[in-house]
Amino acid sequence: VRVEIASSGDASPDNGLVLAAREAMTNAAKFAGVEEIDVYAEVTEDEVAVFVRDRGVGFDPASVPDDRQGIRESIKGRLERAGGIATVSSLPGGGTEVELRLPR
Repeated sequence: VRVEIASSGDASPDNGLVLAAREAMTNAAKFAGVEEIDVYAEVTEDEVAVFVRDRGVGFDPASVPDDRQGIRESIKGRLERAGGIATVSSLPGGGTEVELRLPR
């Protein structure tokens, strides 16, 4: 899977943010059924935001079983412990976007 990365701004990497973004990219590579993933990183005075997007098969986030911890723990939980927030938006057939925001 090819990863296209675009970024603006500069910031020291936060381990929780980096690991959550890595998990989002890994999930997209495993499950989206696409050859390309887009990653955008934006740094402002107030926060660092990372968006991982694919145009793949998508899924219903509400239907993910409780025993599947990838999104809940490796993305959302990890970022919440670092003081940030993670949002997963997806629809079956409509691709997926994971939005990660961490205050500076």
